Formats: sequence, structure tokens, C-alpha cells
Amino acid sequence: MKILSVEAEAFSIRLPRSFNGSNYTYTHKKCVFARATTNQGVEGFCYLGDDFGLGQKIAKMINEDFSKILIGRNPDQVEEIWEDIRPFARDILSDRRIALHAQALSDILCWDLRAKAEGKSVVDLLGQKRNSVSIMAISGYYGPQKTLADLAQEVRELVELGCYGMKLKVGGLTVDEDVERVKVVRNSGGENFILAVDANQAWSLKDSIKFANGCQDLNLLWIEEPVHWDNDVKDLSVLRKRTKIPICAGQSEVTLAGISRLIDAGAIDICNLHPGYAGGITPWLKSADLARKNGLKIANTGEPQLSASLMLACQHGMSVEIYHPDRDPFSPKHCLAFKQRSEGQIKTTSLLGWGIKA
Repeated sequence: MKILSVEAEAFSIRLPRSFNGSNYTYTHKKCVFARATTNQGVEGFCYLGDDFGLGQKIAKMINEDFSKILIGRNPDQVEEIWEDIRPFARDILSDRRIALHAQALSDILCWDLRAKAEGKSVVDLLGQKRNSVSIMAISGYYGPQKTLADLAQEVRELVELGCYGMKLKVGGLTVDEDVERVKVVRNSGGENFILAVDANQAWSLKDSIKFANGCQDLNLLWIEEPVHWDNDVKDLSVLRKRTKIPICAGQSEVTLAGISRLIDAGAIDICNLHPGYAGGITPWLKSADLARKNGLKIANTGEPQLSASLMLACQHGMSVEIYHPDRDPFSPKHCLAFKQRSEGQIKTTSLLGWGIKA
């Protein structure tokens, strides 16, 4: 099998409302779609979110540069193709985020083509380890008029939609106010409601410790990226020694070496390298294996079109993280995931190669 054509295109859709995190605001959902055809009639497809508004440049790099590497190649050679593309990410005069996202889309295309050529879903190709995995919604965003009662109602609506848990946005108010928000979500969702929090690197080490102490008895699944990026490896390792709540980080790393540094420093319990930020499924799988060998859990923030397969392929994987359809209108599969009623779980099948079943 050989790749005959590769095409990428960027899209942007205005969201029905703003979604405010601790230090950012989403008003549009931006994505880059990539397609490929082969001489055997197999068609590949994938997409990734465009968090940095670089979609046009990412698509251009795929169309003008990476297509020359991909066309004529057998997608079974995914590791070799990944290595051949890698030099673009080492250009110190360019925006590395563009090359990494373009590499990720190219890599995911190859995995999709490989799976479809064998008549499999990607999770079958990777080796399915679990039959189901819990759904957790990335939710609880801030709003200028949003009250604690509104937050409690949001939790009840997620439960009604079939969601089994929430990754709550924190770090945008005072520590005391955010602790109170966690308590509201816990009380509204109940003790069995999966609850993690994500600060997006909003706090100092001192505030991170204060927050962890305030939430010590609230049964948090994890605290994600709590400290500022400036000294995060050291600060995370200190925080981890000061709390029993698991620490999740790795999303801001872009290499396997970065994950190794976090692990070697004793800074994390859960690794969540982002396949879109780090160059695709190929490096993500290596990070997952490294986590397993060190007795850690693995997570995949957002991108449920990937994580539905990746989490099922990892015995040590966590929940599949999805968005409310208002936050991610590109994918109807997300709506299907919300409507899944089997105790808030996604079960595997082949849909565009990516393993989601309504």
C-alpha cells in the first residue's frame, strides 16, 4: 500500500457561548482536518483541535512540506515516517508548535490508514486491553454571571446526559473560592461522581499546596497542572510530597524526554502527554509505556476522537475526556458519547477507525 495524496484544511466555528478557563478564553472551536488516499482505495482521515490559532500554517506545512514525505510511502512504516518528518520540529527559527501539530496529524493519518487497510479500528491495531472506560467531561468553565447554583445545575445536566464525571476548571478565582466550587460539584454529583480538577498552571506552589489541603477530603481523582510553568518539575515534586491527591501533568511537554524528567523527579502520578502537542500517537504510546514501567497512570486530555481508542488500549489508562457539544461542535461523535447510557461508558467499535459506539 502506498499513499497517493495528502490534504489538510483548517476550520473555525464560533461557539454559542464563551468558555473561560483560569488564564484563557475559547470563543471559537478551531480544528485542522487531514485526509489521505492510497493506491488500494483506502482513505484516511483525522483531525486535531487548533488551540493556538495556527491552523492555516499547520495545514500549509502538511500540504506543502509533509505531503512530499508521505506520498509514495507505505503507512505501515509509521515510525520511519515519523523520524523523517522530525527535522521540521528542530528548526529553531520556526514556530515549533506548527511542526509538531503537522507531524501529529501526519502520524495519526498513518495509524488510521494502517488500521483501515487491515479492516480494523485503531484500538484493535494497538491491542485492546479494556472493553469500556468511563467518560469525564472537561467542564465547569468560568462565566461572569455564573453562580455556584449554576455550577451545581451543570453537574446535574452532565449526569442526565450520561456523563460519569467532570474535570473541573480551577485557578481562575481565589483558592478559597475554587475550593468552594469543588465542594459544590462533589455535593451535586455525589460520592461516586468522578471529579478531577485542572488549573492550567495557574498557581504558585504556595497556592497549590493551599488548594490541595482544602480539597484533601473531597475524593479528587487528580489535580492537573497546578503550578506555574517556570519551575514546574521541582514545584510539582514538592507538591506531590505534600498531598495524597494524585498529581497529573505532561500536557505542556512536547517530548518523551520531558515526560522522563517529570517521572525521574517524582513529580507526577498520572502522565498526560498530548498527542497533538507532541507529534502524534507514536510518541504518546512511548510515553504510556514509560508510565506503565514506572507504575504510573496515563491520561489524554481532550481530543476524544483519539483518547477513546488510546484509553482502551492501555490497562493503566484513565477516563476518556470529552467536551460538551457546545464546546466542540465539530464532532457528532461527541454527542453520541454524551448519550451513551451504559453507566457513562464508551464501548468500542469501528467508526472512522476511531472506536466510538452510540
